[in-house]
Amino acid sequence: MKDRMKELQKIKGIGEILARRFVEAGYDTAAKVAEAGEDALKAIKGINPRAISSIISQAAGFADEGGKARAKRVEELKAAAATLKDQVEGIARSVRDRFTDELQGKRGKKVEKELLKMVSALDRVEGKLGKRVKRAGKGLAKAEERLAGLAEQGVKGVGKGLKKARKSLKRVLS
Repeated sequence: MKDRMKELQKIKGIGEILARRFVEAGYDTAAKVAEAGEDALKAIKGINPRAISSIISQAAGFADEGGKARAKRVEELKAAAATLKDQVEGIARSVRDRFTDELQGKRGKKVEKELLKMVSALDRVEGKLGKRVKRAGKGLAKAEERLAGLAEQGVKGVGKGLKKARKSLKRVLS
């Protein structure tokens, strides 16, 4: 509640007490305050009727800034997911080039299966980027960290590394 109140207190004309009343009335974000309209805000005890139009316009400005920042972050995460896909494809090419004989066996089939699962997990994460921005950012960063250096690993190391990276992406989906 305090975080929401602090967000509202950035608006000129809303102090601590008025912010608490806004939150209690259900207007806990700048976007909700902007959507509420003058009549709804007049019902809140202690608000200056002459400041309502100013509060609404400021709240609309804050809501637009927040939406733009979120959209920008989503685009950054989409680019990171595309980079990870390219990285996984590079690992797949590297494994095919270095371990052609071993890929025919049981271990090779497991690595190929993990590669497919990893690409599938990245596709699902891309679908959730708009809803889970913060969690997706952490998961993609962790997956990228775990994929680093896999191209030099052996077949067994690549399989384990892919599995760990996929698990970090799974947390985004849960």
